[in-house]
Amino acid sequence: MLNTQISKSTLAKLLATENISVEYRKVQTASFDIVDRRLTLPIMNDTTPEMTDLLVGHEVGHALETPQEYVDSAKAGGAAFSTFLNVVEDARVERKMKDRYPGLRKPMSIAYRQFTERDFFGIKDKDVNALMLIDRINLYFKLGAIAGIEFNAEEIEYVTEIEKAESFAQVKDITERLYEFCKAELKQKREEAKKEFEKQKENGELGEDGFGDDAEDYEDKNPGDSDSNDDDDDQDGEDFEDRFDNGYSNKPTFEDAIPNELKAYGDEVKSITDEKFQQALSGLAETKEIFVGKIANQNQIISKNYIVPFKDLKFFVDEFYDDPGLKVHERYDSTLLLKFEAKNKNPIAYLVKEFEMKKKAAELRRVTVSDTGTLDTNKLHTYKFNDDIFRKIGSVAEGKNHGIVMFIDWSGSMQDNLSGTIEQLITMATFCRKVNIPFDVYAFSTEYYVNKKQEHVLTPNGQLPIDNFHLLNILSSSMKNATYRKFANDLLQVAEAYAPYLHYRRNYKSGYICAGMGLGGTPLNATIQVASVVVNEFRKRTRSEVVNVIFLTDGEDSTNLWTESGSGRNVTIGPADRRSVSYIEDKDSAKTYRVSDKGVTPTLLQILKDRTGCNLIGFYILPKSKRYFENAMSRFNMPMTEVGYKQFRDEKFFSVSGYGYSEYFLIPGGEDLSTEDDSLSDILGEVKVVSARKLKGAFLKMNQNRLTNRVLLSKVIKEIA
Repeated sequence: MLNTQISKSTLAKLLATENISVEYRKVQTASFDIVDRRLTLPIMNDTTPEMTDLLVGHEVGHALETPQEYVDSAKAGGAAFSTFLNVVEDARVERKMKDRYPGLRKPMSIAYRQFTERDFFGIKDKDVNALMLIDRINLYFKLGAIAGIEFNAEEIEYVTEIEKAESFAQVKDITERLYEFCKAELKQKREEAKKEFEKQKENGELGEDGFGDDAEDYEDKNPGDSDSNDDDDDQDGEDFEDRFDNGYSNKPTFEDAIPNELKAYGDEVKSITDEKFQQALSGLAETKEIFVGKIANQNQIISKNYIVPFKDLKFFVDEFYDDPGLKVHERYDSTLLLKFEAKNKNPIAYLVKEFEMKKKAAELRRVTVSDTGTLDTNKLHTYKFNDDIFRKIGSVAEGKNHGIVMFIDWSGSMQDNLSGTIEQLITMATFCRKVNIPFDVYAFSTEYYVNKKQEHVLTPNGQLPIDNFHLLNILSSSMKNATYRKFANDLLQVAEAYAPYLHYRRNYKSGYICAGMGLGGTPLNATIQVASVVVNEFRKRTRSEVVNVIFLTDGEDSTNLWTESGSGRNVTIGPADRRSVSYIEDKDSAKTYRVSDKGVTPTLLQILKDRTGCNLIGFYILPKSKRYFENAMSRFNMPMTEVGYKQFRDEKFFSVSGYGYSEYFLIPGGEDLSTEDDSLSDILGEVKVVSARKLKGAFLKMNQNRLTNRVLLSKVIKEIA
C-alpha cells in the first residue's frame, strides 16, 4: 500500500472516531457503506493533498451523519431526484464536518477551488446565475462567496433552510420541495423562451421567412434543397429535430432562444453541476495496474560511498607531466590556466560587475523607509503645507546566502562537448571565487573503480536500485589556491585532449589520462537519487540558505529502474502505458509521486527539489542542427517554432518547462560551448573610419557576446543576484 494511502486511512479512522474499514480499490468514486461501516476510496492520480483530504473528510462525514434512509430515498426518487438529494445532504454533511474539525475548512476550500480551475463543475465560460436554483445552491455551498451566486427573496429561503438543517429528515423535506420548485422553474424558463421566440418571429426579427439570415445563407449554399413545411415554423423541438435530419441545421426554432445554461437540463430537471463533478471525479480514478518503487531514505544513502574527494583524484599518469619523449605539442602545458585567465579576465570582470549591479538592484527592492519620530530641521519651515517633516530611515532586509552544487555528465557521448563544458565550468568557478560563493562541482561517472565500488543499500521491498557510479569532486571552493589552480589547469588539459578541433591531441589522451577518469555511461538517475544527501550536507557545511543545484548533460540515463510487482516479478518503473502506471514512494517526505509521462528523471528531480528545497537548474546540450532541436521540442511536448530555433541558434539557449527543473535550458554543443569572444576588430571588420554610433554598437555587441558565450554563468548570475 502507498504510504499516502496508509496515512489517509489513519486520518479517516481518526475523523470517524471509530475503527471503520478503509479500503483502496480500483473504483471510480469514493463511497461509504453505511451498514458494513466500510469506506472505499479510489486510487487516484493527479490529485493534490487538499483534494485527498476533501474526499476523505467528505466520505467520513457521510459515515458519521448519513443514515441508510438516504440510500433508500435516492433509489426511490430516481436518478434526477438523487442529484438533488446529494447536493442538499453534501451541504449538511460538509458543514457539520467543518464545525467538528475546523482544520478541514482550509484544505476543503482549497480543493474545491482547484476542482473549479480544472472545470470539474462544467461552468467554464458560463453565467452561473443563469443556472437552475439547485446548481446555484450546489456552487454556493461548495465554493462560497467566490462563486458570485445570486438568489432572489424566494430562493434565499431554501438556502437558509439548508444552512440550518441538522437531521436527514429535514434534508429530505427540503429536497422534495426544492425538486418541485425547480421543475416549475425549468418549465417557466422554457415557456418564456418560447414566447420570446414567437415575439421575435412576429416582429420580423428572424427574417422574412421566419427563420432569419442563417436560413438564407443555407439556401444560398444549398440550391435546390428547400423546405416544403414553411407553415410549421412554430412547431416544437421534435419537429426541429426532423428538420435537422433533413439538412436544415441552420434554421432556428424556439429551442435556439433557450440560453445555453438551460439546454443542458433537457426536459428533466437535475443538478448538472453535481452530475459533471461526479463524472470528472471518476476520471481521476486509477484503473491500470499499479507499480510502486521506493526511493532510498536519505539516512540510508552514505555520501562517502559515492563521492571521490579531490584529494584522491588524479587526471594524468605521472609520466605525462614530464616525459621528454613527447613532442612539444603533446606535452603537459602548465600555462593553460594562465592563458585562460588572461583571455577571460575582461569578460569575467564584466560579468562580476553585472552581478554586483543586479545584486544592488535586488537590495534596493528590499529597502523599507520609515519615520524616526524626530523632526527634520531641513523640512521644518514647510510645516504649513507639508505633513512630512520627520526624519526618515531606510532599512535593508538581508539577502540570502547562495551556494552552487553542479553535476557534470562525464560520459562517452560528451566527448565533443567536454572541451567547451570545461571552459564554461572554469569560468563559473573563477567567478564564484571572486564573489565568494561556495561551490562544489562533481562529474558523475561509471568509470572510477580505483578504490572500491559502492556498498549499495538495497532492500527486497521494492526499493529502487542505485547504479554503480561515482561523483568525482573535480572542483571546489574548499580547495586551497594551489590545489585549485592545479586541478583547473589539469581540466583545461583534458579539454584540449577532447577538443573536436584539435584531433592530433587524441594521440595522447587515451594513454596518459588515468583509467578512472575516462568517459563511460550516463548514471543520471542514480546521481539524482544520491544528490539530495550531497546537497543537504553542502548546505550544512557552507551555511548556504539557498543552494542552486545544476545538472549539465547531453542525454538521458540509458538504464531502467526496476522494482517488484505485487506478484513478485521485476517490472520497470516508467511512464504510464496502456496497462500500467508507476509511482515512486518517498518515506522521508511522506509523499507518493506518479511517474511523469516524460519519464522517471523528471519525477526524481521533483523529489530532489522537495527533499532539499533547492533551486534546480538544468542544461541540456544538443547539436545546433534544426533536426535535433525539432526532436527535442517533440520530446518535451512543446511546439516547434522558427522564433524558438532562432533564439537557440543565436542566443545559444532556449528555455523549456515541465521537466522537473526550476529552469531548464537547451544549449548548443561542440564549438558553440567555447568561451571565445569576438574582438572589436572582428565585429567592425576592415572599416578604416568608424563612426561613434557604429563604435557604440560594436561595444554593445561585444558585451552581449560575453554573456552569450558564457551561457552557464550568465544564467546562474540571474538566479543568484
